[in-house]
Amino acid sequence: MSGMDARPPDDEGQTYDVWHDPADGAILVAASGELDLAAAPRLATVLSMATSSSQPAVVLDLSEVDFIDSTALGAIMHASTEAESVGKQMLVVALDGPVRRLLEITNLTGRFRVYPSREEALAAASA
Repeated sequence: MSGMDARPPDDEGQTYDVWHDPADGAILVAASGELDLAAAPRLATVLSMATSSSQPAVVLDLSEVDFIDSTALGAIMHASTEAESVGKQMLVVALDGPVRRLLEITNLTGRFRVYPSREEALAAASA
């Protein structure tokens, strides 16, 4: 990965991963595993770094996330507000399934555009 790779060192028992990398016209933030109370601070930090970058968009890829609790959902909502306040767009990748259903139930799909694949979201961000 590039020098902006923000993957944490391997931590035995860690049930999540959150990292970021520049993409064409966006900062890609990708997560995997369980985004819960343990993951929320890392997610919030990486999303904050992404929203303060010089790129015009943040693409949050949740396609490999199995579970999101309210603390991680709060971090995503805060990042969406931060991005909007500085004129950035936030695009989210969520596959059909529990994560996408949670975004729909909480009406977060009205706050940002949701795409079925990373490629589609990145293409929309650079358009």
